[in-house]
Amino acid sequence: MQPVTHAVLRSWSIPPAATFAIVLSAILYLRGWWLLRRAGSPSIPPWRAATFLFGLLSLWVALASPMDVFNSFVLTAHMLQHMMLMMVVPPLILLGAPLVPMVRGLPVFAAREFAGPFLNWSVAKRVGSVLTNPVFALLLMGVAMFAWHTPALYELALRSPAWHQIEHACFLLASLLFWWPVVQPWPSRSQWPRWAMVPYLLIADLQNTALSAILALSDRVIYPSYLRAPRLFRFSALEDQIAAGAIMWVVGSLAFLVPAVIISVQCLSRRSSPEAQSPSRPREALLFEALLTRLPGFLPSRNAADTRWSGGRKQAVTFVALFSAVVLCLAGLLALGSNDDDDQVLRFKGESGPFAAAVFAPSGDVAVGPSTFSVLVQDRDTQDVVLDATVDLVARPVSAAEQAPITAAAYNVASANKLLQSAELNLPNEGDWTLSIAVRRNSDSGEFSAPLHVAKPGAEVGMSWPGVAIAAFTLILFGTYFGRRRWRKVERPAQA
Repeated sequence: MQPVTHAVLRSWSIPPAATFAIVLSAILYLRGWWLLRRAGSPSIPPWRAATFLFGLLSLWVALASPMDVFNSFVLTAHMLQHMMLMMVVPPLILLGAPLVPMVRGLPVFAAREFAGPFLNWSVAKRVGSVLTNPVFALLLMGVAMFAWHTPALYELALRSPAWHQIEHACFLLASLLFWWPVVQPWPSRSQWPRWAMVPYLLIADLQNTALSAILALSDRVIYPSYLRAPRLFRFSALEDQIAAGAIMWVVGSLAFLVPAVIISVQCLSRRSSPEAQSPSRPREALLFEALLTRLPGFLPSRNAADTRWSGGRKQAVTFVALFSAVVLCLAGLLALGSNDDDDQVLRFKGESGPFAAAVFAPSGDVAVGPSTFSVLVQDRDTQDVVLDATVDLVARPVSAAEQAPITAAAYNVASANKLLQSAELNLPNEGDWTLSIAVRRNSDSGEFSAPLHVAKPGAEVGMSWPGVAIAAFTLILFGTYFGRRRWRKVERPAQA
């Protein structure tokens, strides 16, 4: 295996918070699935559990693999990541029928006091019906695809890690809603006839074809970042864009047309089957009602023991402890961040001697304090990535020549992208600095110089948008619970 290929395959960035959430989802699902099987429910066979877990694994691969690491360098990698998030992960997760196992896998108190009332809440049912309506889901899917592939929003996602995460969340959520009517996960009920999913998928394929054709047939590079980025492989930015459009065209069409063919065959087979003419209610509808009425084996019901410390109060304390532990773990992992180089942008490109170098650093002015700088070294003539060069960084203030320079040696072990060599420089003063990069390989050498402006660190936001979402969810969860308890206390004397 070529060293560059080996370095690409080793370029994984493990997102701590997302990994924790994925593992926690798998544990909840498996616990609920096992409890349902033990209760004698045959509605979720092992193959459904396998598809759900494979869907979670696919989600993790999309977020942690080289597809994520190289998405700011190669549009093809970014498109493969988008296809995973929109065409692979959602149908696999929904085929696992996650609603009942996830609810049943929750602690008893959470399932009885939160999940059960929420599923029975008429407002939640109406909102869910609107969100999973095929018309709304199809429009939302189209809006998400076209909006995030416009140059303005696409470039924003490349520059900002927070917006990049929001982009991926939009793709995943919109795709889950889109695939819901197609997969129709148990025990939900279809709002349209089954045959209507065929034109539904064909319209989605037309949307996908239009967008992919724009990328594949354009005679110019649509996203300027890829035009400025150093070429890691021997194809131009325009060829990379054409390849990305072709991938979107082929993979998207297969993802839409194959289910359309399967549904067509199923509908034709059922039309000729006498069972399809039966007016009896489908078994899924009966099981859905069983879920909502909290039959044993689905949602745990309240019993007399719940009034004692060994019952309801103990369950409540256990849930609060587990919930607090999960929130604290997520908060800590979000603060830890991930080493995916998402916050770095191209700051300098130059050539010296036999080398070409590109320097990446955080966008905007470099803040006082430690900052990470990454260097890509390539052969000046062939553009092949050079992995065995020695790279040293030296930062000197322009106005204070007597101040000692800040030096550091760069290594590829410090970067998620193993084609880059990274080092941390602790810049103590604000003002104008000069960053010098010395590259040596055997008897060859090159010197590069780039200006830096170091500024005071701005006011940092206390938490990222996932942290805000977790805090808002916690407030809504417990606010709803205590509000409902207060309403019950007011209602009981009125009834008496």
